[in-house]
Amino acid sequence: MLMLLCLLSGATLAKPVTLSVPELVNNIKHAHPYIAAMHEQGVQKQLMLTQSESVFDPRITQQTSSRVSGYYDGAYAAQQFVQPLQSMNARLYSEYRISDGDFPVYEGQYETLSGGEASVGVALSLLRDREIDKDRVSVSNARLAISQWQAEFAGNLNETLYKGISHYLYWLGTALQVESVTALLDTATSRKKGFEERVKQGDLAQADLIEFEANLLQQELLLTELKRELMARQVELAFYVRDQQGEMVSAETFTAALSDIQWPYDVTTSTIMALKNKLSAHPAVLALREEARMLENKQRLADNALLPKLDIKASVARDVGSGPASLDGTEGKLGLSFSYPLGNRSAKAQASAIKSKRNEFAYKQQLMQDKVTQAFNKAYRNWQQATQAASLNQKNATLADRLYDMELKRYNVGDSDMFVLNARESARIKAQMKKIKADIDVYMAELALHYAAADLLL
Repeated sequence: MLMLLCLLSGATLAKPVTLSVPELVNNIKHAHPYIAAMHEQGVQKQLMLTQSESVFDPRITQQTSSRVSGYYDGAYAAQQFVQPLQSMNARLYSEYRISDGDFPVYEGQYETLSGGEASVGVALSLLRDREIDKDRVSVSNARLAISQWQAEFAGNLNETLYKGISHYLYWLGTALQVESVTALLDTATSRKKGFEERVKQGDLAQADLIEFEANLLQQELLLTELKRELMARQVELAFYVRDQQGEMVSAETFTAALSDIQWPYDVTTSTIMALKNKLSAHPAVLALREEARMLENKQRLADNALLPKLDIKASVARDVGSGPASLDGTEGKLGLSFSYPLGNRSAKAQASAIKSKRNEFAYKQQLMQDKVTQAFNKAYRNWQQATQAASLNQKNATLADRLYDMELKRYNVGDSDMFVLNARESARIKAQMKKIKADIDVYMAELALHYAAADLLL
């Protein structure tokens, strides 16, 4: 692990290091730019919630006016503290105002005793905006947007991990094939000198040597093609392996061995049941569910707009100081305001449109749940077939090795010819390639099951 960290930080190592699947998962989670970008989206969602909640922050307002010319003269100042509340669209307020000078009758509400007037009050909604209003919907939907982002983040992370681990397995399978063909080619090449010596001594026909060299050339061509494919796989894997600065790390620095991958996604019968139980909470389903809840809030807001507006405002005020007797004592004020648009066709149309949108999303949720279930069932069938195929390919590779060994013995005693021996060796190589591919296919099938259940995060 320490060697891997050194590599990812850009240090030069004398020997290649192994890259396990848990290390790859951890690297993608903490170093990949795409994941970092998604984290920033979460920060933005949280800030949007803060912005929505800010409408309920207390505020202070200041109003001043002064008559600088004319028959009347006077100055007026009022300062108000307002604390909005989410319940009943209410707001608590306190106010202090003071005036000095002469005011005409129609501005009599400005007048106060010499010490000013202090008041406290409350305003709230009795019908429209009592249970819900646009500010409360904004806060609720901002919270739901965070939940939706969390679901989308989990889904996108699951998708990225699936792609990264898939490319890792493709790279691993190709690297193992290169390793296997290289070993077989080295063995075949070592036998070439013996065949050449036998030709010189007259124990072996020149045609057999040519046949052997032709088969050797086919193996070299196969190895060249596999190495070309391996280079492409390394480039693809490098997109998902990053250093501490988020820069791509060449996959050439990693060794490939099935014993080193530390596979965390083994599948058993109990695993299948556990994964299947997670389908109802799949991120793709949860993201649509949160959006449907946002539409539910919008529906409540649209239904709210159909109600008459009836607001009440109550306050208690008292002046202090000297001045007109009419301003002495404590005043209690109560006010009602009512309004309702006749017809209200716009609100009715909006409510109906949102109801239709909710119906649309109900169908989309059902389709997404069906799609998730279908993908899991398909992955399960594929896993069953891949497991069976791997077992058969293992037997086939073992049998191909035995047949080749038997044919080599027959050839050495003169009971066979080079053409048949080469055919056996070609079949042996093909069987080995298929075995490696089948083993990787099992890993891919297990990965696909965990991916279908969005369970790749360790």
